[in-house]
Amino acid sequence: MKKKFYLETYGCQMNVHDSEKASFALSAAGYEPTSDPVDADLILLNTCMVREKAARKVYARIGEIKNRSLRNIEKDSLPIFGVMGCVAQAEADRLFERSRDIKLVLGTQAIARLPKLMEQLEGGFPRAIDVRLSKEAEFFELDCNVRQTKHIAYITITEGCNKFCSFCIVPFTRGRERSRPADRIVAEATGLGRIGYQEVQLLGQNVNSYGLSGRYHGNLDSLIDEIDERDNGEITFARLLERVATESGVPRIKFTTSYPRDFDEKIVNVIDDHQNLCEWIHLPAQSGSDRVLRAMRRGYSRNDYTEKIAAIKRARKDFAITGDMIVGFPGETEEDFSETMSLIVEVEYDGLYIFKYSPRPRTPAAAYPDSIPEEVKIDRFLRLQELQDHVQKSRYSRYLGRSVEVLVEGKSLRSASDLSGHTRCHKVVNFPGSEDIIGKVVDVKITDAKQHSLYGTLIEE
Repeated sequence: MKKKFYLETYGCQMNVHDSEKASFALSAAGYEPTSDPVDADLILLNTCMVREKAARKVYARIGEIKNRSLRNIEKDSLPIFGVMGCVAQAEADRLFERSRDIKLVLGTQAIARLPKLMEQLEGGFPRAIDVRLSKEAEFFELDCNVRQTKHIAYITITEGCNKFCSFCIVPFTRGRERSRPADRIVAEATGLGRIGYQEVQLLGQNVNSYGLSGRYHGNLDSLIDEIDERDNGEITFARLLERVATESGVPRIKFTTSYPRDFDEKIVNVIDDHQNLCEWIHLPAQSGSDRVLRAMRRGYSRNDYTEKIAAIKRARKDFAITGDMIVGFPGETEEDFSETMSLIVEVEYDGLYIFKYSPRPRTPAAAYPDSIPEEVKIDRFLRLQELQDHVQKSRYSRYLGRSVEVLVEGKSLRSASDLSGHTRCHKVVNFPGSEDIIGKVVDVKITDAKQHSLYGTLIEE
């Protein structure tokens, strides 16, 4: 009988894609997936550290699953508990120290070595861990025909980050920036298009730095050659987008996440020139205050950021812009916060992820005095959310009466009689329809604008 694994995923699209890779690695090693942790021989939690107290939530979740398992099986046959993702990378051996139930810790670059770690545990080792990070690490490349996601597929183009923003743990959990060869990316996108995927999303912590990152190994001549090649249009992110658009045959192409310092108008121009490049850009500002941006070590000013926004708004396509904001960063004054509020009005975001600042281990900001009281953080969070809700309502209302193209992804979570999907500009649309159109791109006329979604009726062919 095959052993079974249960995998639970938290966080962004990159974590979803990492879970696909882990599932493939385990399946190749003879395991089969199960949707019920009680049936599993291995329970793997793929974690994220964007939210506060991420490690504590891991222990709580393991406790919940263990208690349920104990009610159904004998104690000596409890499953192996494993942690992967950013919490595993950041906490490492501390996970073993704080929970005797955890037997496996898998770092962000160790997914390909998962079967070997399982062999160690099955061979009698009390625990197994691999949290090695290297800028020379190879990418885990996933076959097109083993994806778990339907209709939309993820493609890793970069991993890691070299920015070292003062609040961010990503360079410590994902390592330094590395870029996959363009030919491999294009081939993967082409293969996904051939088997029917309607949309691909290109992923990286900073997709805009694609090309130059991770290729310099101490040889100045090789670095100069890379820069010359970049100037010739071979390896920039804009050039990669152009290649994927023209060579892959995929109907819809999106990407995330962009970094303002590396984002340029060439990217906008390429998207404008190709119908299958979608008009959605996620460009996190994090703050509207120059003083706070300097403390965050973001490497750009508010004016730099708004110039990028202006370039997007000059485009022929009608772009949706989304972003991230942090409130309550150490030292943030009411004046700083007011500048963030004014940036919301100036940019007119279609969507915004708002976070209360909380320190992350090993980051420079963790040593700053966390000087903003919790009640002030909560107040600023709520005020910013109220303002964004007002802006967002206006942005969504402009779709009333319009026809939008929707990739139908499945049944709506809100109503059993409705279907749900995303527009090209990455808005959720719900509408009545039959399940036989799931996986297809259809036209929907928008009749109602909700706070975070649109509602409409299917335009019959």
